[in-house]
Amino acid sequence: MSNFTCNKCGGTNDAETSPTGAAVSPMQEIPFSNDYWKKIQSIACSSCWAEWKEMEVKVINEYRLNMIEREHRQTLKRFMHDFLNVDGTSESAGQAPQAVASEWTPES
Repeated sequence: MSNFTCNKCGGTNDAETSPTGAAVSPMQEIPFSNDYWKKIQSIACSSCWAEWKEMEVKVINEYRLNMIEREHRQTLKRFMHDFLNVDGTSESAGQAPQAVASEWTPES
């Protein structure tokens, strides 16, 4: 069995060394079979991926993202990278994005 560590929760496939106290497994199914999604699969456990799928809907709705727009898809991808801590440097991994209400100003 190969070693697996989730970048977001820090869980491992060995219950004894996992900070969560339980063994975690890599996400089972990837959206597309290419190198990018294989990398995501190698750093995200199935429970963190499920959390992201719920958060993804909230991000799309909160920011009113239109998946037809390339820029909006890139924005969603950035949120996914931050949430799952893809590069391993995120301090806010797993946290909800800041609410846009703090940036909102009434129209005149």
